[in-house]
Amino acid sequence: MSELFTVGADWQRLPANAATAKQVGALAINLPVAIAAVVGTGLLANWGWPVWLVAGLGVAWTIWRVVRAGRWARSFAYLEREQDLLITSGLWNKQFSAVPYGRMLSVEVQSGPIARLWGLASVAIVTASIASNATIPAVPTEVAAGLRDRLIAAGEAQALPL
Repeated sequence: MSELFTVGADWQRLPANAATAKQVGALAINLPVAIAAVVGTGLLANWGWPVWLVAGLGVAWTIWRVVRAGRWARSFAYLEREQDLLITSGLWNKQFSAVPYGRMLSVEVQSGPIARLWGLASVAIVTASIASNATIPAVPTEVAAGLRDRLIAAGEAQALPL
């Protein structure tokens, strides 16, 4: 069963700065939420022992999210083949997807503020079925542009005639 998710040498992994960008994003989201929870608990509980409980839980949750974000980015891989695109990801719940180029409707490239700081973009493949949509997150922008062009060319070459 584990060989289904085995990534070979020809698979493409996300760059090292993708893990860092995911970790910074997790920190940017979780740290303000944890601080707000501590302040809210302090105001409601007169800064008693519940504040320390919420603070401890907030710190533990933030650390777990940051570590998990980095590990998730390192678990992601994709492979461009002649007929389809293979994607595998996940830490606990492993996922393997094969998206045939002929089923692609469009290719989208997105880059949020944290991703742009690191020079990264995400490439999303839209198909007729929402179940077979796929996203390759956090690749360098020049890789994203090349991937977009190759996916569009492969999709046009294998598209069914209307």
